[in-house]
Amino acid sequence: MTANVALLSDLSDKLADYCRTYFKLDDRQLSSEEMGEFYYAFNKANAFSSSTPRESSRRSHQDFVRLLNAYEKFAHAADAYRLDGKPDPAVRASLLSQHDQVRHLAGKVVEDLRDEPD
Repeated sequence: MTANVALLSDLSDKLADYCRTYFKLDDRQLSSEEMGEFYYAFNKANAFSSSTPRESSRRSHQDFVRLLNAYEKFAHAADAYRLDGKPDPAVRASLLSQHDQVRHLAGKVVEDLRDEPD
């Protein structure tokens, strides 16, 4: 679980950086294909979560599911913003707030894991 949390957290940071620059890479716009890495990470982490049903009563698992939901919402909203074609400071602020929520939940899962017995 720790590796999946780190992956989502790191990619959330990368996606927030893209939001700040309105998805510009050098002199071009980030492509839909390049956005795929954010969805791939979600799908990978979601598959992990689905493969551990006996862990579902653990706080770490419950917070991990919350993290997955927040990350998915952030990735989809960021992609919609990218596709919209125009910078909007209010939308960007909302996206960065969603990023903060992902970071918070990632920290919570790490804390849960540290506090839970093996």
